[in-house]
Amino acid sequence: MKKITAALGVAAFALSIGVAAAPAASAQASSRCNYTSSEPFLSYGDQSTAVKQLQCELYYSVRSSNLTRDGIFGDGTLADVKKFQGCVGLAKDGLVGPNTWAQLDKWTASSSYAC
Repeated sequence: MKKITAALGVAAFALSIGVAAAPAASAQASSRCNYTSSEPFLSYGDQSTAVKQLQCELYYSVRSSNLTRDGIFGDGTLADVKKFQGCVGLAKDGLVGPNTWAQLDKWTASSSYAC
C-alpha cells in the first residue's frame, strides 16, 4: 500500500509541475485547414466541404497552387491533385483516396511543400 501511495504522490507532483507528457497530436489535428475532418473518396465533379478541405491542403502542399476554396472539384483541383500525387510518388490518377489524404495531411502539417 505504501508503494502505491508513493507512486500516486510522485505522479501528482509530476502533473503539478508539468512533467507528464502530453498526448501526441495527429497530422490531421495539426493541420492548417479546418473545414472538416472527413476524408472521403473524392474525384472530379464532386462538390462538398471535403473538397474545400482538399483545396486548402493542396494550397499548403503544392507551391504553385492558387486554387479557390470553392468546394468544387474542377479542372484546377484535378491538375493540383495530379501534380501532388506525382511529387509524392503516388499514381497520378486524380482520385483522392486514403493514400492521397495521408500524404496531404503529412505535407499540410509540414513547414515545406511537397512540390
